[in-house]
Amino acid sequence: MLNFKRVFAVLVLLAIGLWLVFSGSGPAPESASRQMAMQAFAPAPGTGDQDAAPAESGIAAPVVVNLADVPPGVYDPNNQYDRWQRGEIDLDEHESIVSEAELAAMKEAALHLPPGNVQRTEASLLTSLTGGANWASLDYTECCGGGGNVPPDPELAVGPNHVIAVVNVAFEIYDKNGASLAGPTTFQSFMGSNPNCTGVFDPNALYDEQSDRYVLGIDADGTHYCIAVSQTGNPTGAWNIYAFQTGSSTNFFDYPHAGVGNAAIYMGGNIFQCNIVSCTFKEARVWAFDKAAMYAGSPAAFVSRALAVSEDTPQPLNLHGWNQGTWPASGPHYFFTETNYNGANYSVFSWNDPFGANTFATVGTVNLVTATGVTAGMPVDVPQSGSTSKVQANDFRPQDFEYRNGFAWSVQTIACNPGGGTVDCIRWAQINPTTATVVQAGVFASNGEYRFFGDLAVNQCDDMAVGYSKSSTSIFPSVWYTGRESGDPAGTLQAEAQLKAGEIVYTAFDSSPRRWGDYTEMTIAPDGVTFWYLGEYSKNTGTTQGRWGTYIGSFSFPSCGGGPTPTPTPIPPTPTPAPSSTMHVGDLDGAGTPSGRRWNATVTITVHDQNDNPVAGATVTGNWSNGASGSSTCTTNSNGQCSVTKTNIQQNKPSVRFTVTNVTKSSYTYNPAGNHDPDGDSNGTFIVVNRP
Repeated sequence: MLNFKRVFAVLVLLAIGLWLVFSGSGPAPESASRQMAMQAFAPAPGTGDQDAAPAESGIAAPVVVNLADVPPGVYDPNNQYDRWQRGEIDLDEHESIVSEAELAAMKEAALHLPPGNVQRTEASLLTSLTGGANWASLDYTECCGGGGNVPPDPELAVGPNHVIAVVNVAFEIYDKNGASLAGPTTFQSFMGSNPNCTGVFDPNALYDEQSDRYVLGIDADGTHYCIAVSQTGNPTGAWNIYAFQTGSSTNFFDYPHAGVGNAAIYMGGNIFQCNIVSCTFKEARVWAFDKAAMYAGSPAAFVSRALAVSEDTPQPLNLHGWNQGTWPASGPHYFFTETNYNGANYSVFSWNDPFGANTFATVGTVNLVTATGVTAGMPVDVPQSGSTSKVQANDFRPQDFEYRNGFAWSVQTIACNPGGGTVDCIRWAQINPTTATVVQAGVFASNGEYRFFGDLAVNQCDDMAVGYSKSSTSIFPSVWYTGRESGDPAGTLQAEAQLKAGEIVYTAFDSSPRRWGDYTEMTIAPDGVTFWYLGEYSKNTGTTQGRWGTYIGSFSFPSCGGGPTPTPTPIPPTPTPAPSSTMHVGDLDGAGTPSGRRWNATVTITVHDQNDNPVAGATVTGNWSNGASGSSTCTTNSNGQCSVTKTNIQQNKPSVRFTVTNVTKSSYTYNPAGNHDPDGDSNGTFIVVNRP
């Protein structure tokens, strides 16, 4: 017994040593404690191979939920505060995407930055932004139907008549005067009818100007990305909810961000390889989800691509300008990533026709330190008035990638030195995604004031607005904004203005430096004129467990009043133009018939387009196996159907299999990821035919 204890002790020490050696190599999950809680304590997903690597393609079927049937304020039993009280999570765990030692070294280096050529706010122009409707939105007491969650991670979707605010882990729908139309609704109660949509965090919100649909996305337990799409332009009605497998029990999926594209809703996230002891960064991934199928309530395909280990936190381009006629009609979709985690380098990637040619390429890398002339450091912890307690500013990952008139715009938080010492600063850039070149960029800062978690949007006149949190030793964390008109000097912003003042020292049930968030949200209405911002501030919520609140404000530049639309610089098509349509197998049916002392097998194939309409004149090719051999070909009729037959199969063969290998037709692209079979006797790609 004694020898066993000694051997066991040695093994434990070896395990600890190995963990110490390897835990600091490469990025780590954005929230280690959250990851452990999600994997160990969240309800088990209902389907999927939970130990497999993230799938490169697949199909998900919808669950339909009428929001009117979901009562507001339903308790979320897996809210973060209750988990913390039950001892399931430790909020004091290290939560950076690098090791604790590396982070400390980067923050220490940031405290010694040289003075940079930043735009000092006291020297800037007066603001031309005019404020509109504004109101207090969700706060800590409304996030979870009881209990609580920190931080809120707010995002916003704005359509012609509705505004949807989301936080960890609830949402509320308003009219444009601030009247609540639905909610606060917890994501758990809204999406829980899909068994894979549990343990939710990191919400996303979008409005698709092209299709007049609202899109809500959220990470579910680190294994799935759940997407809800409104069935109409009225988000208070019915929604289609999908769960796409994006991770597993050992491949943790984290920090999703989504964007609207032509043929798909695109998303980027990080994948971490996890075991019971620790997690290490594995790769960043991008996904494309078939939005036409989701909007139709049909089974929807997805495709994913992995990026090099040097890239993290991919932000997909988010399209705007449909009503102004400046939406790109063709060409690839673009992504913006952080490269080598140094606060300087960011890369642009292109993805053409993900459900067909599936061509993915690197466009190039930009250096935003060179573009701005300002040395960037790891963001430092943020002070606040009346307290030694600080809040976290996270890191310099890209916060968005917004499309307008042929260009993409992004913003990051960096540490910089405006002359009086290191503070946190807002850095922004306008980028040509087709060439990966910087059109203009700037850094906005002032002595002794900390700006962090910025987000921007651009109107039809190429004017930009950016919102952010701001704090210092003399103010509480508050909501601020500024912007620029297209005619302003390149790389400059106008004077800032306050949207909502912080009310109290920020505290929460984690310890200092406390989590403040991961992002906020500035967006543009489909009118191409009105900006909307959902920011975060310290609010007197009646508790010390979570003093965060969110606030919504709208703005516009009077000089951009909806007159003639600008002529965009369009994104050019790729050398291989995107096809006009995709097609897939919509049904496979098989039958065996006797033939003397042998038997025949016949398979009927139905081919549909992306809207599940029959496709005539498509040539189907497939192979026989598992009891037969050879290939067969047929061409579909006006009903989208054709049949192939294998004859003279021996009686000692109890079954044979037919596999569709290709479907071809001019101007169509075969999308095998969309193959399905409504009657369930196949998977849409192959079918087994039994001997009669």
